Amino acid sequence: MSTTDPAVHPFEIVPPEWVLSQQSLRAGRLEVRHQIEAPSEISVPALSHHFLSVVLSHGNTRQVTRLGRQHYEGAHAAGNFWLAAAQGDSAHWAWESTDETILFAIDPLSLQDLAQESGWKEPNLDLKHVLCGNDPIFERLAWQYRAEMQQPGLGGLLYCESLGNLFLLHLLRNYCHQSPKFRKYATGLGDRRLKRVLAYIDEHLEDSIGLQELAAVAELSQCHFCDMFKQFMGVPPYRYVLLQRIERAKRYLRQGKQPIQDIALDCGFADQSHLTRHFRKVVGLTPRAFREL
Repeated sequence: MSTTDPAVHPFEIVPPEWVLSQQSLRAGRLEVRHQIEAPSEISVPALSHHFLSVVLSHGNTRQVTRLGRQHYEGAHAAGNFWLAAAQGDSAHWAWESTDETILFAIDPLSLQDLAQESGWKEPNLDLKHVLCGNDPIFERLAWQYRAEMQQPGLGGLLYCESLGNLFLLHLLRNYCHQSPKFRKYATGLGDRRLKRVLAYIDEHLEDSIGLQELAAVAELSQCHFCDMFKQFMGVPPYRYVLLQRIERAKRYLRQGKQPIQDIALDCGFADQSHLTRHFRKVVGLTPRAFREL
């Protein structure tokens, strides 16, 4: 390929005919894709986005990765990952077995914005190349995203955005050439802001609630808001929203004979089975059994 070729989006690297299955979602600043790929070999001149891939499948006996002058050739096991920085070196990959992976694409400007919101002191932000790494946090997040794509849970938007911020902050703290230095926050959540956020959640429980809108209500950055909310409430925002929806469902179930399907929708669940699944996990009973107590 010519070095004048345009940078390629990470999700466009593998030709469609080599993709056996895929699912995608957006988690705030993060694009996530679950993909199963046939054996292949690909080269790109440069990437438009930072690109991290976590291997979920076992048994890949030979993987070749070249990022600029760096080279790796060997087996890839489940949990291994590689990271390629955007707008940098040319890249080449080859693999000899069917792979199941979780792919993460990160827009460089969005990552820079998150860094600034989080108090990043450095003027530049340069990610490292990683050719065959192992990071239990990336692996755990990859499996959580896979589970969410296969069976979306309650508060999916809020949950995925929270995971996305955790992913990106871990990336900033551990895979930058610069040593991370963060400014201390000048303001906290405070009682007044917290009450405003809790009131907003209560008024919008039947809607899809996102982390971005809650942070805007609190007048804080998303990362700062998540940290402060958990300190005050003891649980992350997505968990608090789930528990509030369950409590509202319990009140409606006690009040009378409103159909459970209607209760599910009024409490922000996708349908009755969605309510039943989460209600049983939290309460230990199905909504019908709870109503009959």
